[in-house]
Amino acid sequence: MKSYLYAYINMHGVERQPSEAKDLAVVLFDLAWLLPRTLGVGDKRRDPIPPTELEIMKLLVRRPGLSVTEVARELGLQPSNVSTAVRGLTERGMLERRMHVSDARIGRLHPTRAATANRRAREEAWGRDMEAALAGLPPNDEKRLRQALPALRGLAESLGR
Repeated sequence: MKSYLYAYINMHGVERQPSEAKDLAVVLFDLAWLLPRTLGVGDKRRDPIPPTELEIMKLLVRRPGLSVTEVARELGLQPSNVSTAVRGLTERGMLERRMHVSDARIGRLHPTRAATANRRAREEAWGRDMEAALAGLPPNDEKRLRQALPALRGLAESLGR
């Protein structure tokens, strides 16, 4: 494991109150921090995407049709920063603006086919790297993680509402 990650995930010395829900939240937060830094790293070097643009794309894949203002509000970003990122994504063919039906001043943001293809390619890279990571675990842990997928997906859907 990379040395800069070791201290972050090896926090056994940090005193915590026992709580399964809290422990689950901490582990999931740790994984959310670690996964983008460890899975698909080679793919990111070929096609880097700034964190702000990545957050915008994640949101718009889940909820296409938002405006710049709505994206900024949802992500807690300045509208000017979102506009700059959207311009870059649009120039690279990842997003398209569609005019709002009743107000042509409002552009609705939608991922393009190229964005969908890019996402699929990234997911394939993540899958390959995850297979390697799972193969390094004890077989019983690997099996339990794979069996937890439906529950984790359900949690993601519940939190995403």
